[in-house]
Amino acid sequence: MLGRRSFRPKVFLIWASALTLGLRGAGYLFDFLGNPSDLTASGHVVDSLGDPLPLEYSTADHGMSRHLLYMPNCTPRAVEQFPRDIFSQQQRKEGAILLHVVGVIYMFLALSIVCDSYFVPALEVLCDMLHLQTDVAGATFMAAGSSAPELATAVIGVFIAKDDVGLSTVVGSAIYNVMFVVSVCGLAANSAVQLSWWPLFRDCLAYLVSIVALIVVIMDEVIRWYESLMFLALYVLYIVFMFFNQPLEKYFVHRLRCFPPEASSVPDQVVVQYEKVSYSESHASENGNGSGAVSEASVQLTKNGRATSLESLSSNSEETATEIHKAAPEENPWHAPRGRCAYCIWLLSIPLNAVMYITIPDCRQDSMRKWFLVTFFMSLVWLSAFSFLMVWMITIIGFTVDIPDSVMSLTFVAFGVSLPDVVASVLVIKDGLGDMAVSNAVGSNVFDILVCLGIPWFLQTCVLSPGSTIQVYSEGLLYSSITLLSTVAILILGIHFNKWLLDKCISIVFMFVYIGYSILASMYELNVFGYFHPEECPSDY
Repeated sequence: MLGRRSFRPKVFLIWASALTLGLRGAGYLFDFLGNPSDLTASGHVVDSLGDPLPLEYSTADHGMSRHLLYMPNCTPRAVEQFPRDIFSQQQRKEGAILLHVVGVIYMFLALSIVCDSYFVPALEVLCDMLHLQTDVAGATFMAAGSSAPELATAVIGVFIAKDDVGLSTVVGSAIYNVMFVVSVCGLAANSAVQLSWWPLFRDCLAYLVSIVALIVVIMDEVIRWYESLMFLALYVLYIVFMFFNQPLEKYFVHRLRCFPPEASSVPDQVVVQYEKVSYSESHASENGNGSGAVSEASVQLTKNGRATSLESLSSNSEETATEIHKAAPEENPWHAPRGRCAYCIWLLSIPLNAVMYITIPDCRQDSMRKWFLVTFFMSLVWLSAFSFLMVWMITIIGFTVDIPDSVMSLTFVAFGVSLPDVVASVLVIKDGLGDMAVSNAVGSNVFDILVCLGIPWFLQTCVLSPGSTIQVYSEGLLYSSITLLSTVAILILGIHFNKWLLDKCISIVFMFVYIGYSILASMYELNVFGYFHPEECPSDY
């Protein structure tokens, strides 16, 4: 009893995180001390005497890593993959870069409007039509939708830029999704959110399988057509697994007693907010001569962050039966709000609202509800377009202020590409759907690895150049895989020791873990622990 009383889960989690970060740093240092003389400062392969070796030097006879044979003397700048800017480098340094900063902020506003007004409402209707559990929808449709910008960028990179798909952005966005997105969700929630263990365990298991598959595929530093096809097949199996989620959940939840019981065993029905139900009940009272009762309605309230089903509410009179609608009072985007700040934001969003109103059906309206699939896919189109513009602006900003592309891909670009995940997760967790928000964060990583890498690799090896292979530079594979595996462990252990509550305290711990990973990864990319990455090529962009 004394030992149990003295055990402090949060302190243990902090020390575990620090130990993981220390091991990662030690791995960098060991790699640096193990082979400091393999490369010169210019990126050439050298022998034991320090003399440069030719590029056709046989690594099989001298025991060197194969990636050194293919490593160029410099890497092209990422900004070269985007269209030319209307401003020159000199003009940007003289002040035009501020316009790009404004563009990034405006794209953030655009993504918020698309997610809040169209993407999330379409998901709610989709869950209702297909009778999906909210966590399943978050791990599949929501994860695929919010990761659509990453898929679009990867496909554009294959067909337009003709560039190999690097792993740094995938690793950066993966850490970002697991640690940062979950942390922001906990900080943005109105109160502590009670999570169910099964959705988190299920999605993390699928994520671990994806990581292992990634390690196995790129271990030999060559991607072949059947390996890319295996990635896509694994994601299909993941979808099939999700299809049988409900019977699997019942089977495991009743047999595993080491986890807390589910907050509610009833299936998810219709997702609504508490204030939306109050609105509908008030109308039911008016239409029902003051009885305020509802018959044969099946709705879902949010209580302490958990979805709870209410079914078959009895009525005092058969004539007063009224169905509770899922939609809240329709918001008019053309109605100016009160307050100077809100009015300024509304004024700036008028062009965006006009474009959205013309091109996307508003499925929140009863007359447009049947067009929810069009709403969903058109939302994906605009999410991809706005995210592409945001990443373009962020890349130009990084190039102008001379931030290395490797650091940008792990930090700012990962932020821009994964921003739809943040916005969508925050919106649903404010509705009390914690499982849906966390499933979106973890499920997005499964989609990123298996689909956002699998499709471009498949197109390159089977469509553009059948039978060809893709060379992968896997210098940081070991450290990247340890990073991804450790983030999953920290997430599960942190939530478990916190009694499956996502609160402010554990969210702050996750935020510091993300910052620590980002700093160590950036130091590695900047060759602080040794020369692992070539210098960047000069550019006249």
